[in-house]
Amino acid sequence: MAIPERIRKRIVSMDRALLERYGPQGWWPVTPAGGGVPVYRVGEEGAAVDDRDAFEIVVGAVLTQNTAWRNVEKALANLARDIGLAPGAVAHAGPNLEAAIRPSGYFNQKADRLRTISRHILDCGGIRALRGYPTEDLRRRLISWKGIGPETADSILCYAFTRPVFVVDAYTRRLFQRLGLPHTAYTEMQALVHQAIAPDTARYNDLHARIVKLYVSKEHEAFVETFSL
Repeated sequence: MAIPERIRKRIVSMDRALLERYGPQGWWPVTPAGGGVPVYRVGEEGAAVDDRDAFEIVVGAVLTQNTAWRNVEKALANLARDIGLAPGAVAHAGPNLEAAIRPSGYFNQKADRLRTISRHILDCGGIRALRGYPTEDLRRRLISWKGIGPETADSILCYAFTRPVFVVDAYTRRLFQRLGLPHTAYTEMQALVHQAIAPDTARYNDLHARIVKLYVSKEHEAFVETFSL
């Protein structure tokens, strides 16, 4: 069923208004080769990343569950320095993995999941082999791995594998609700964006990032009031 024109225009206008407000966000930030905290890459939204960065995005998508990004930055910097951001290194890491990701919270659970996910990636032939999977097949495989649900899987698809998939998170639901858009079902919200905005990895990538920016900046109420005028 085609998207109602009123909803299509509202989503397109929301996308445009957020871009005017914040500009490109440069997601997904990754740690530089020399180490340190992840760096945003403004102007490279939707650009392909190498296997090392793709794996780091997978790790970051798991670590960011139930915590703030600033805590994930610390954990990723520790991982890059102490273990290495590669599936083999993480899969075979000892207790130093838990120590490295402690800043992200739930570190025992997340360490267990990262080891398992890393083994799955190795069993599939590595990140490079996963790039050959069609999007729906890759999504199903990711969701079959413990610790990866729809939101995390779509983050990985969009940011690590540059697939045109929009990520729906709690902030998206809140914003859609405030703007009078359907906001209860993940698949419905995602489908609305996919229909309103033609498949475009860079646009889906950056729209999600800007919605997060809106709420992290605590400017959502002002935005909604202005947008509704």
